[in-house]
Amino acid sequence: MAKQETSKTVLSPRQLAEAIGVSESSIKRWVDDGEIFATRTAGGHRRIAATEAVRFVRRSAAFVVKPELLGIDDLAAIAGGSPAVGEEAEAEALYRYLAEGAAAEARGLLASLYVRGRSVAQIVDGPLRLAMERLGELWRREEPGIYREHRATDIAIQAVNRLRLLQEVPADAPRAVGGAPAGDPYILPSLCVSAVLESLGVAAVNLGPDTPLESLELAADDLEARLVWLSVSVSGDASRLGRGVRRLANAGRRLRRPVVVGGSRAAKLQLFADDLIYVGSSMAELEALVRGLRLGAAGVSGDGDASD
Repeated sequence: MAKQETSKTVLSPRQLAEAIGVSESSIKRWVDDGEIFATRTAGGHRRIAATEAVRFVRRSAAFVVKPELLGIDDLAAIAGGSPAVGEEAEAEALYRYLAEGAAAEARGLLASLYVRGRSVAQIVDGPLRLAMERLGELWRREEPGIYREHRATDIAIQAVNRLRLLQEVPADAPRAVGGAPAGDPYILPSLCVSAVLESLGVAAVNLGPDTPLESLELAADDLEARLVWLSVSVSGDASRLGRGVRRLANAGRRLRRPVVVGGSRAAKLQLFADDLIYVGSSMAELEALVRGLRLGAAGVSGDGDASD
């Protein structure tokens, strides 16, 4: 199936064939059969967006033999592109890479899990969460723990941003806006939310740490967001923040715009039942909520392809 070319990062059928170790004729046949979406050059040659190539690899469980052709050079840092299998083994490998400052290996591990069919939500809830929780205890046990934790967090941010680059969200996708509240300096949790949302076909605008709720409301209105999220790792005055969340929900009530609150301190806000306020403890819950709300753009090639 072919359509007018729009992507700037593209592969020829021969390049994709070489990347996954199949014949060029097979790639062309899959394009013509609609298994792979391709564009056409002015001369009529098939071109495949790199994000579409990754989607096909995930859906078909193809083995990537030359990741550099897909623009995923980080996979080369993992021997054979196949890290240890199993949540505990993956978390142990990621912890080791992060603790040792092995940035390319950490990025490669998460990219490999994604390419092999794992959803972004599963990656965040699984090896990334377990590794970061373990790293968070380093400063309690050893003198260089603080700098190692900070270095590891920076590498984890790189790795999650790398996952975001493997997504393609349409220009007309519904928008979501979020961040961490004022006084909360943590970058990674809200970044992970944006990565999960983008994997579901939602255009995420991550305002990052230390964002006043008034700014969050202004951004949501200005960008016509369909959903607002708040990642709470530092609750501060929990009662005051809880009241702010309720005001934020009420501000979007006419638009039926939900506010999703998560993070390690979300429960401290004591947010009682409300039809527009959702409190969760995992990315899997966020994923289920977004699917239930049907926010994702129709036809988006995201994590849904791997689980449908």
